[in-house]
Amino acid sequence: MCANAKRVTAFARVKPTAEFPQDMIKIGADNKTIEVYIEKDCSEGVVNNKQTDWSFKLDGILHNASQDVVYDAVARDLVSRGLNGYNG
Repeated sequence: MCANAKRVTAFARVKPTAEFPQDMIKIGADNKTIEVYIEKDCSEGVVNNKQTDWSFKLDGILHNASQDVVYDAVARDLVSRGLNGYNG
């Protein structure tokens, strides 16, 4: 790996909504973890081995963030490097 190469970063944007599903999505206090829970579908019987919860550790979670905040956090450096002829 090159000395000046950076790692890939991952962000999640949780778009602003008046009816945020707080019982299904939990954002960690560190603003870098998100947990998603989906209730089991009882119509598929008692034995239902489908996964119902996921947990993700990211570089950042943008909750109720404006488009400007998202651009500054995620894309500004990539766009700048691209315009200067470097890979983003």
